[in-house]
Amino acid sequence: MYSNLNLTGLLCVLLASIAPPTQEPPAPSVVCDVTTADLSDTKAPTFAEHPAVSQKVVSAPRLDLKSNPIATTYRTVLRRELVEAPNYAGHYRVAFWGCGTSCAMFAVIDLKTGKVITAREFAAVSGVHLAADDFLPGTESDGWGFRYKRNSSLLVVLGDPDENESRSGAYYFVVRGETLHLIHATRVNKDCSNSNARQTKKP
Repeated sequence: MYSNLNLTGLLCVLLASIAPPTQEPPAPSVVCDVTTADLSDTKAPTFAEHPAVSQKVVSAPRLDLKSNPIATTYRTVLRRELVEAPNYAGHYRVAFWGCGTSCAMFAVIDLKTGKVITAREFAAVSGVHLAADDFLPGTESDGWGFRYKRNSSLLVVLGDPDENESRSGAYYFVVRGETLHLIHATRVNKDCSNSNARQTKKP
């Protein structure tokens, strides 16, 4: 006959053998999205610092196909935008069109001359990890990666330039004559290994 002590010990052994293994808590999910907080930059230029006089363009000119290498390739979308009202810097119009999933190419059209203006730094921007719809509210833009106003010469482009995630951030341009000048950039590199964002600003 087993003693009560022996039976208790045997029962403990049996329970231990059928108990589920101890599970480690799940790892926290890693967030790689670039948010409004990531893009916040007190040194960034503002729309008010670059005012422009809103103008009414009575009749749109012909698209100047020789003004830019992309004008011929994308003449259909550019001509469609050319007949619309100015939405940027007085008498210019920002045009953008899809180039893949969460990707857009962009250009600025001078509605007085028909000239097409593009940035020298990059031709397209992607926003696969861009979650900043509320960044710089109150603009006339209707695209996730662009912020602009009719009464300002400042154009802000958000996302990954030319789909390069290591350059993700906000890029600030101003139009002067027939050229877009990059005047500031807020770069955000997401370290997905520990979910930290490293922000750098460049003039």
